[in-house]
Amino acid sequence: MLQTDNPALLVVDVQLAIDHFSPHLRSNPQAEEHIAALLRYWRAQSRPIIHIRHSSRFPESPYHADSPYFAFKPEVAPEAGEVVVTKRENCAFIGTELHDTLTQLAASELVVTGVVINHSVDATVKVGAALGYRIYLPEDTTATFATPLRDGTLIEAEQLQEIFLSNLQGEYAQICHSRELMTQI
Repeated sequence: MLQTDNPALLVVDVQLAIDHFSPHLRSNPQAEEHIAALLRYWRAQSRPIIHIRHSSRFPESPYHADSPYFAFKPEVAPEAGEVVVTKRENCAFIGTELHDTLTQLAASELVVTGVVINHSVDATVKVGAALGYRIYLPEDTTATFATPLRDGTLIEAEQLQEIFLSNLQGEYAQICHSRELMTQI
């Protein structure tokens, strides 16, 4: 699966804010647990880890820097020496030093984890693929929320998760499971 010995692990927007993001039900409530396991494995292998933090422009957002929910979730919080990239847009590459950091790390493969798949994860994966990165997206390390359509019909979180994973598969990313990655390195 992995083709290089220096894949970078990206942890996207796993902040306390995710628990205050939507009034709708969430898919994959174990996502943080799976991300934490992948982080432990990456750390043990001394592989590059980059934490992406969203800093919303909107004061009412739980992702705003003044929000009490702006901090990383404790189970996936950065450790000393790990890179933290703060973004203001939905994509971790837009207006940040992420691409330059990955270039300095000589990382051409990315393992993208985090929330929300139909927002920042999707945007980051698509732009990363367009920049030439080989991307792996472990399905058990991401989540989303049920979303109402314009007509009020609610798309369940699990269905929306599957739609986005299916859309990203192939052209943008290789969809996998975190346990597959932990047997690769």
